[in-house]
Amino acid sequence: MVTKKTKKPLPFYTLGHQGLVSWAICTSLPLDEAIAHANSIGPTGISSRWALSEDKFPDGKDNPHDCPDIPGHKHYLLEC
Repeated sequence: MVTKKTKKPLPFYTLGHQGLVSWAICTSLPLDEAIAHANSIGPTGISSRWALSEDKFPDGKDNPHDCPDIPGHKHYLLEC
């Protein structure tokens, strides 16, 4: 019997929904990989690409911060 290898999905989740100029994500990927993945799956459509925001999250939490639900994951707020 031949088994087919399938790619394991990346540990990358959108928190809420992707906005026009901001995107909150949850991932265990290193920051550079997370940003590259965000730009590959959700290109901005404009000249600026997704990058780490200098702002805090709307609830006042730091950017980034540890995910309270998934050990080893962080929440990042991206902007373009």
